[in-house]
Amino acid sequence: MTLVLVLTVAGCSMASINDTGGRDGSSAEKAVIVGSVRSEYLYIDRAWAGSDIMSQVVTEKDGKPYDVVRIKTKDGSERDLWFDISKFYRKKTYADELQ
Repeated sequence: MTLVLVLTVAGCSMASINDTGGRDGSSAEKAVIVGSVRSEYLYIDRAWAGSDIMSQVVTEKDGKPYDVVRIKTKDGSERDLWFDISKFYRKKTYADELQ
């Protein structure tokens, strides 16, 4: 039962990452679509294993919110990864209901 739960949760986390169609995070136009900040970190861990997160900034381009995460790769180079966060940014949550 525990294994089924773990696989289900892992599957849901990965399902909230859309990096199809050339979405490699190299620009706003090629931003990886995510459903949570956790999904951003899962993507970075999967696509850029061994890299370190240097900074994370929310920005807006053409009226759409993005997280731009600067990483330092294993070879020491730095690059920005763009994530489309419009699915969840500034959306009402369960925590809002508690206040």
